[in-house]
Amino acid sequence: MEKVDLALLNQLGELEKIVATIEEISAKWNLPDRVGMELNLVLEELFANIVFYAFDDGKEHVISMEFERTETGNIRVRLVDDGKPFNLLEKETGNLKQPLEERKIGGLGIHFAKEMMDNIEYERIDGKNVVLLTKNL
Repeated sequence: MEKVDLALLNQLGELEKIVATIEEISAKWNLPDRVGMELNLVLEELFANIVFYAFDDGKEHVISMEFERTETGNIRVRLVDDGKPFNLLEKETGNLKQPLEERKIGGLGIHFAKEMMDNIEYERIDGKNVVLLTKNL
């Protein structure tokens, strides 16, 4: 089992580290381009949601991502933050068939995660949100 750890600050400027890490693991683990693009889209969206909505204190926080290639060759990403409790599995993604101007803001990142990942788990552990995303190959 191979792992890659990434620690990010709760700042949008950290998005480029996500892109670089996914490019690195995609090359190292020989992932199909589509898988790399889907991981990138989902993780950028979820990370941005954490930065925008998880913290009210104006302080610096660390958001961690752990990428793992399982024995079966699947990709698992563990996303951890110490923000407000937020179970993305309980959130509505909105009606994407509605015209853009009629849709509520938000929910697109969660929609992408639910559509593009094969499994999503959520737990609140020791005051932290822990999301486990699995992409089958």
